[in-house]
Amino acid sequence: MKVPAVLRRIVALGASVGRMPDYVLSPRFILWRLQELAKVFGERGKRYRSSKNWSLTLSNGRTVRLPLDDPSAVAFKEMADKFAPYYEKALADYLIATLMPGDIFVDGGANVGYVSAVAATTGAVVFAVEIQRELISQIEAVATLNEFDLIRPLHIGLSAGPGLTSMWRTAINFGAGLEGETDRALDDEPRSVADDFVATMALDDLFVGDSMRPKVVKVDVEGHEIDVLAGAKRLIAERRTIFVVEFHAHMIGLYGHAPEDLLAPFGRGQWSWHQLTDDGLVPIGSMDEVKPDPRDPNPKIVFTPLP
Repeated sequence: MKVPAVLRRIVALGASVGRMPDYVLSPRFILWRLQELAKVFGERGKRYRSSKNWSLTLSNGRTVRLPLDDPSAVAFKEMADKFAPYYEKALADYLIATLMPGDIFVDGGANVGYVSAVAATTGAVVFAVEIQRELISQIEAVATLNEFDLIRPLHIGLSAGPGLTSMWRTAINFGAGLEGETDRALDDEPRSVADDFVATMALDDLFVGDSMRPKVVKVDVEGHEIDVLAGAKRLIAERRTIFVVEFHAHMIGLYGHAPEDLLAPFGRGQWSWHQLTDDGLVPIGSMDEVKPDPRDPNPKIVFTPLP
């Protein structure tokens, strides 16, 4: 981590002085925090900087480096290579054009952290939410390789509310998703050694108050998108956050929903509906108008609040 970048983040201490005890502002405490910060980034550097990696250049001229020393990272590159010039180009270009320094971006379904890294090139604060714990280290590696100190990995599942839910205990799987009840804690014991459990949270409970309101939320959770939106009723009602929702036509029915349910939270007259394509935002009036895009693995629907 470059020292100037670290020092810029330390300035944030001054923004919350009123909420801090006096000792937090003492020279001795600040020195200790700096020393601990240096240790954290030094340890991450030893862990990740020596890794094999590959890179790509985005439309804003920034280069993003991605690791290649883990099977999940290799699998991601193999998938990304199928979509030249770079993976999910329309989404990447949209985030680059929309996000500004200091904005909050929520990457719901962050996977290895590629989209999080794209967003971080804008100077936005990024919360990378991922249910597969093995992928959290990959997100940290991306943050370290690119010196993106404002990427925050969160090992939770976004859903309609807090609780525990199950998922298969399996190797890294880009199609892994939550199972079972997701709006309450499970009453049953773990069914078998093949099951993992993940804590769930609602977006409304995670991002509270003006200072934590996301500018953009991306939701890509393998068919579970509608339950995630059900946990964002307040954010949607406030109409100050853009939602980019991936449409998994082949999986949405597994959770008991229909494609039109994606549109229901975003009332016409209050929100615009668009499909995100390499040619820009294409207006839609129903899910029947969403077209497959050979340059994108799954269509993205952008919901933008109207004035």
